[in-house]
Amino acid sequence: MARQTRSGAQFSPYELDHPASRARFRDPEVIHLGFSIDAALQESMRAADLRAGQFDEQAEALSGEEWEGHAQLCSRAPSPVSSLTNSSFSSQCSSPRASRPPSPCPRPAPMSRRPAPHTAPPGGIEKQRAKARSALHRKKTRQRSAHSPYARPGKLSPQKHREGSPVALGADLIATQSASASGGAWIGSRVATKGKPRIPELQELVEDGCRVIKWNGRDPRLIVDAGGRIVAILLGKPEDPDWDNVVAEAVKAMYRARVHARKAGMWSPSTHRRGRYMALSAGVSFGGGQKRPGNLVHNRFFRRILRRLLRNKYIRRIAGFQSSGLAMFAPKLYRYFCSILALLFEHHPELIHNFTNSVFPSIALNCGPDAVTFNHLDHLNLSHALCAVTCGGDFDHTRSAALHLRTWNIAIECPSGATFLIPSAIVEHGNTSLQQGETRHSITQYAAGGLFRWVTYGFQSLKSLLAQKGGGELRASFDGEPGSRWKWALDLFSTVDQLGADQADVFCKRDGA
Repeated sequence: MARQTRSGAQFSPYELDHPASRARFRDPEVIHLGFSIDAALQESMRAADLRAGQFDEQAEALSGEEWEGHAQLCSRAPSPVSSLTNSSFSSQCSSPRASRPPSPCPRPAPMSRRPAPHTAPPGGIEKQRAKARSALHRKKTRQRSAHSPYARPGKLSPQKHREGSPVALGADLIATQSASASGGAWIGSRVATKGKPRIPELQELVEDGCRVIKWNGRDPRLIVDAGGRIVAILLGKPEDPDWDNVVAEAVKAMYRARVHARKAGMWSPSTHRRGRYMALSAGVSFGGGQKRPGNLVHNRFFRRILRRLLRNKYIRRIAGFQSSGLAMFAPKLYRYFCSILALLFEHHPELIHNFTNSVFPSIALNCGPDAVTFNHLDHLNLSHALCAVTCGGDFDHTRSAALHLRTWNIAIECPSGATFLIPSAIVEHGNTSLQQGETRHSITQYAAGGLFRWVTYGFQSLKSLLAQKGGGELRASFDGEPGSRWKWALDLFSTVDQLGADQADVFCKRDGA
């Protein structure tokens, strides 16, 4: 039974203790891979560690103008972050608080030949205005801190999921694939594509021996490796009869954004690294030449479009559902997100979060019309994390737009409206082709690995850390022994047997309980 707010909006009862939810969560279906991701995670972290220094070198070569324009943000939304004083990371990240950088676009002085009579002392009014703005900013930050997506997890009440049965894959999977990460366990390894990228057909993959997993897109299924770890989540849909309409309205909003951009001459169909569709990204990022974390910057036209999309109530609901799916089936990873990102937003108040109901710091809105991707790795994402994807559109999921996890040699049928979470930095993934006249859009939330590295190294880059006296020892204290960090990262993935205990540990315990 849906609940109704004073404004008349209706929301489904997402509490876990709802009778219908309990019945569906009891026996999740499991898909077994049959192998482990240990080696992949280990290698991914090693490669990212090597690239971390390269990114710092690129940052030194840049002027910094691209990432210092924080006044021109595309993802402005009311979402301050509360601090986690009890976090185990607070003591590690105790470097002096950096002051906010000056505005890169100062207002030019008026072009008057002589001062007006009876003027205030030079700079007096401006100083008063600056102090007033600063006080107002602090007041708003305190008022909104209660709505932070990184507040300490309490009672587990995600949006109404259903338990899924595990799908086994096979040897210790995360260790096998995550061993290829780079950046000291922070980002994944980059895979060079041989030849011209293309979108395969589902039948073509079947003929090549790819395993096809049937899925109705509604009931959750858990993909586990040989170690029993939940390494991917086929989340499905919440228990809400109106959910298909929610996704349809989100698709309409992205469709209107694409049409508007094309009519304005700001976008035309072209092929990029992931496919041939219009993609818009917003949120906080760090890597590839940035000197420090910053909000992704767009021109005025796309800032307006993104602001409208991020305020869309249907897109916000999808973002919240994706985040609650992470909390439900990867509770330790969810807690890790809260701990690190809360410190990031507290230390950098100029950063602006996309949503108040999601822990993911970044979003990609793939506005179609044919948002199917080439096989790729999102190598800048956190190597030991999951990214969330919700697809929508008009297509036959039994023939088109299947999720192809090439690293694991499986293809999964994904109906419109379904949500799934995968380790996108260590598993090469893409889609199968659409048929004539079909359309597909998708919403993806993710986290850049550089953000976590920045916080853990004391709010500084790897190059800055190593330049300090004893920097090598500090880095070793953060990363642990060479080749050991991936073992810690593996522990963030819950096993099917321990999932209930992990949920209770993260969401139900209180200080002193």
